[in-house]
Amino acid sequence: MRVSRIQKPPGPQTVLGVVRAAGAGLLVEPFDPDGTPIPIAGASRREAKPGDAVVATLLSAGRGRIDEVLGPLEAPGIDVEVVARRHGVRREFPEEVRVEAARIPRSIPPKELKGRERFDDPSPVTIDGETARDFDDAVAVAELPHGGFRLFVHVADVSFYVAPGTPIDVEAQARATSVYFPDRVFPMFPQRLADDLCSLRPGEDRLVQSAVIDLDRKGRVVATRFADGVIRSAARLTYTQVASLLEGGAPAGPVTPEIGSMLRRAEALRERLEARRRARGSIDFDLPAPTILLDVEGVMTGITIEPRNRAHRMVEEFMLAANEAVAAWLSEHGVPCLFRVHEEPDPLKVEVLDAFARSLGLTLRSGKQALRPGDVQSLLDAAEGKPAYPVLAQVALRSMKQARYAPEDSGHFGLAAPHYLHFTSPIRRYPDLVAHRALRAARHGARARHGELALLADLCSRLEREAESAERELLDWKKVRFLRGREGEGFDGLVTGVAKFGLFVQLAGGIAEGLVRVERLGSEWFAYDAERQELRGSASGKTFRLGDPLRVVVERVDVVRRRVDLGIEGAAEERRRPAPRVPRRSGRRRRS
Repeated sequence: MRVSRIQKPPGPQTVLGVVRAAGAGLLVEPFDPDGTPIPIAGASRREAKPGDAVVATLLSAGRGRIDEVLGPLEAPGIDVEVVARRHGVRREFPEEVRVEAARIPRSIPPKELKGRERFDDPSPVTIDGETARDFDDAVAVAELPHGGFRLFVHVADVSFYVAPGTPIDVEAQARATSVYFPDRVFPMFPQRLADDLCSLRPGEDRLVQSAVIDLDRKGRVVATRFADGVIRSAARLTYTQVASLLEGGAPAGPVTPEIGSMLRRAEALRERLEARRRARGSIDFDLPAPTILLDVEGVMTGITIEPRNRAHRMVEEFMLAANEAVAAWLSEHGVPCLFRVHEEPDPLKVEVLDAFARSLGLTLRSGKQALRPGDVQSLLDAAEGKPAYPVLAQVALRSMKQARYAPEDSGHFGLAAPHYLHFTSPIRRYPDLVAHRALRAARHGARARHGELALLADLCSRLEREAESAERELLDWKKVRFLRGREGEGFDGLVTGVAKFGLFVQLAGGIAEGLVRVERLGSEWFAYDAERQELRGSASGKTFRLGDPLRVVVERVDVVRRRVDLGIEGAAEERRRPAPRVPRRSGRRRRS
């Protein structure tokens, strides 16, 4: 299918912003950090008041009109509304989608149950976070007679309920992914599917597509098969419960002795899978994700950082194994699908990472050979436990290209995997549903209908990035708002970015990131060294480098533009001193 792109004449620009008083008139200050305030004519105010979040249209001559008042900026939920609109997040399902979902029978047809393989032994369980509602995968591990393992990964069979081209399918494709905000989810599928019929609830029959993977004692795959299955989850477990058991705690809650025994086998398999993956050079960015603590109105009250435990790592290993197994099977059988590809990093970014590593006394690679994923993992291992590790991991992560979806199975650099795709989360990712359809059709000697895969890959990649951007923006908004009113307070921080104009500093505990502008560093001139990622004082030789700890003070908080300006504690006195004399240089200053 050939797609032509017709350039449409630009129409009026829509702007989201907050109303400010400007003399006798009003301005709309855009939420876009680079936006320009828009004067509003008197007849175009729509009863908007200063402090209201609004939707405005930019007219000719740089003026604008207010089209919609969303409510006071401080009102609960306004931040979610603004971010969702800015990123085009689809929040409501069309009527035809809701009607179609409501018509899906709750009971599974007896004929469908009879035609599927039942997986009851060993009993599968789901393992998710405490607040999860959509359980789209269940796992179980059996021991084989020769001492190996049989891994079962059962994934909700969304493709049974959602046929290509139906209203539910069209809407899911337009969303491509669920969007997760701290206090709510905008799901890819209506609740009846996402939280009910396709959610692998304990004690209820659920349709699944199952990957059954046999592995030897060392965790090497020796056989793989796939099946249309039906399961009844034995328990809904949390990461905390499973980790407690694996660390020697007594079985609690739904963890029966049988389930506990199965989970210990699963942990033994996890250790072997993880060891093999690391041995082949797979990169593991073990960066704990911060969890935002909110009150009943959605206002951030604090932040906590929970490191990955054994249960997190177990589920991750099993999902990786299933994704690789499906990708390899489809690729070997020449089945068209959406693969998850990750290309080698940009050489220029590798040079930045290499230089930063050398500045820490570490080595990224020897000689000039092409970078291998194992080189990055070895670097991270060498830095583990050191104060600069979080920054080094961030620099390494930024040196990587973004993974994307593609019709070509060109492998995944970060995982050091020759074949990879997404299969285990069809409730929340559209490419996983595509993989389910492709796998089932191929197993039954047919071919799934996908449409133009290249266009679908681009769409899913773009919408994934947009969703991630929206999630980050809302987190930033809540973090910045959390700091408002705390101007003058001091915080420990870490330099996470260096630029000509200043230092980016992450406040301890993941509270927020702010900027120390170069003029706040002191009275002397600071030169920027891109290779060493540092700012160096021209007179004193004082340096500020990536990874340096700093004690900073919050100076200014701008919620609308999500900016935090920081100063260095004690630098105010330094700036009041006379600037040292710097010898005048002749000729043009060399660019650094």
